[in-house]
Amino acid sequence: MYYGDEWSSMFDGTPYDGKNLLGLVRSGKSPFNGVWDVKLLIQEIEKLNTKITGIPIVNKGSNNYGFHITRANSSRPDDDMIVGRLAQNDVNMPDFDSFPVEVQIPEVQFEMAVYNLLRSDPGILASRLFYGRAPVQYEKLGLQGGIPHDISGRRLLVFEKAEGRNNVWEELTDENKFILLGELAGVRAGLFLYDPPKEFLAEWFLERLFKFKLEEMRMDVAPTREFWMYVLEEKIKATIGEEGDMIGWEEDDERVGRVALAAKERLLRPRVTSVFDWETACIWPEILWDPLVAADPVDLIVDGEGQPAVTRIPEGVTRDELGMYAGWAQHYVQELYRDALGYETVIRAGKDFRYLWYALRDWRGGDSEEYFGKLGTWAEKLMQDRGLVGVN
Repeated sequence: MYYGDEWSSMFDGTPYDGKNLLGLVRSGKSPFNGVWDVKLLIQEIEKLNTKITGIPIVNKGSNNYGFHITRANSSRPDDDMIVGRLAQNDVNMPDFDSFPVEVQIPEVQFEMAVYNLLRSDPGILASRLFYGRAPVQYEKLGLQGGIPHDISGRRLLVFEKAEGRNNVWEELTDENKFILLGELAGVRAGLFLYDPPKEFLAEWFLERLFKFKLEEMRMDVAPTREFWMYVLEEKIKATIGEEGDMIGWEEDDERVGRVALAAKERLLRPRVTSVFDWETACIWPEILWDPLVAADPVDLIVDGEGQPAVTRIPEGVTRDELGMYAGWAQHYVQELYRDALGYETVIRAGKDFRYLWYALRDWRGGDSEEYFGKLGTWAEKLMQDRGLVGVN
């Protein structure tokens, strides 16, 4: 099965170092020969009225190649580089078995819409998107056993290159790491305070809601408690149907049992009363906003009580390293709360809603009776703590 390209090798068998791709292509030594044609990427980008003069760096991420591209006809002398992002998988490859094209297309469309939206707000730091397109999957006639002759099956985005360098975290001094974390907090605060247009929400809300979900919206998208309680209840019903209905993914071959059904009834009964400031909600309400930032090798977050916390801690860390990570989290969250007034109160008030929402999101199918049984027990305890047992 084909999931995506492997990292390429040079003609002598050594791994490609990611440098001087344009020179290699012109000399007939492209490390991607036999898989896809770099000339086609160059031709597509040059249709944007730009002349490519070099591709000094190529990176390979989790799902995409990243190309640093120099150009000759930039509008400013210091604006001579753009960044291309090309998918590592081609939906037209034989035995393709990666993200289906019907999943990739809305993902690309939404990403392009978000970049174009955020660029209209000077308070938000977002790269300028020059060009983007979704992959196109051809009918399989004539393609079996052969490599596609174009790159239409690979999604492509082209951006203006932001100032500065990437992957500098390890090079920074302790003092400069704190400065960078403060800047990241400012970026997160800008997103927290941003309120997208109602038209954008109406267009994308249901599309971006994770499975399992309601099939259609019977309420207009609105930053109100009433709307979000409707969404939460409909998500619970869409996830856990009636007894005997299919639950989870089709390949799980599971049916709603009595435990999961009882859990659904408990989850629908408690009213999430600890909700704050729904009126300033964005595409998600404030209480679902995720402030996580990756600070290699850990992630900096806030816990349910709004306190700084660290996750993804590697094995074998020392006490001093733990203290350093905790210091990063403390500084980041402190700066975040300073720049985004009110967020600390929001995150504390929305603890129960967040717990339930992310429990629904994180379920990947399978073991539905055990999983939702535990969630139902949590709901029962929540009602007992609030003196709501027996209240319908």
